[in-house]
Amino acid sequence: MESPLTLQPCRLSPELLQGPLPFDLYSSNGTLLSRQGSRLKSAGDNLTLFRVRPDAGHTAETALRLLTDLFHRYGQLTERWACTVQDVRDMQLLADELAELCDTHSDVCVCMAAYLPGKSHATRHSFAVAIVAILLATTLGWHAGRLPTLARAAMTMNLSLLSNHDDWARTRGALNESQRMNVRRHPGLSADLLAQTPGVDLRWINAVDQHHENLDGSGYPLGLMGDEISPEARVLRVADSWCALVLHGSGRGKKTPRAALEELTQAAGAHLDLRVFVALKNLMGPYPPGALVRLENRETAVVIRWVRNASMPLSALSIFSPSGETLLEFKRRDMRQFGFGIRDYTLLNLAQMSRLPWQRVWTSA
Repeated sequence: MESPLTLQPCRLSPELLQGPLPFDLYSSNGTLLSRQGSRLKSAGDNLTLFRVRPDAGHTAETALRLLTDLFHRYGQLTERWACTVQDVRDMQLLADELAELCDTHSDVCVCMAAYLPGKSHATRHSFAVAIVAILLATTLGWHAGRLPTLARAAMTMNLSLLSNHDDWARTRGALNESQRMNVRRHPGLSADLLAQTPGVDLRWINAVDQHHENLDGSGYPLGLMGDEISPEARVLRVADSWCALVLHGSGRGKKTPRAALEELTQAAGAHLDLRVFVALKNLMGPYPPGALVRLENRETAVVIRWVRNASMPLSALSIFSPSGETLLEFKRRDMRQFGFGIRDYTLLNLAQMSRLPWQRVWTSA
């Protein structure tokens, strides 16, 4: 049987529409749409396009090491943030490197977003939002130069309450009135911190200030409506909402990707930008990289590639036996083969997943 292509979302900048394509373009189910050298007249508003993943000189295993290093640097930067020019330079460099890594190994970035080593749920969440926001903007056809600003905004959107965010993640039950007030104030407070920092541009500040605004005016802190909300803030709003549902660090309230999309559908058009939500739905689908599934043979597997066939992934890696034991040898499974189709999702807690030898996972992938 022919091996499935390793595909990833493709950014369609205006330059690509003006000349011959530098690579083949595919639909989300692996159908070839346009060959290299042809001209693409229109991308279509609701069509997420894919390309064969460029390896950029390093393997998935190396990409994981790079991603882990970026996350470690991000944690150090937020801990010492002092509104200095050096802080801004370090954040800009970090965002540039993350955008580049997402371009070459988006499957590794999305899969590992919830499982990177570290005690802070708040920094892990913001880092994950940066990854998802970069990929959403990519599928929307944003120019590459806009992506780092979006990543910077995602990684600083909760700058004013990172420690509180970690405390609340460990709290059982609803937040009290004081905590709810702090939640509603944090976009403005984070934006104020950035405004005090030399070298932070207005687009970055506005994205942070507006990332909890809703199109119908019901958001906070300013109650902005429609076109008053910047494009960057609209993308952050969708990415933030999806990550909060699917990648919840404590495991409480965590939803499957399918359930998250169903819940967000209710908010699309009123709270969430519909075009950005459609991009999310087409990009992630029910089984994005990192989704944990129970196979027909009762093994537990993790989806490791974007490739889909009628909304089903073609490639996952079995990591637990039917009895729940970690396999001595992780096994690549082709979902088209008998016995390896998906029965359903399966959920493991964060501690179980964090203990997995992820370096070996991506070596096996």
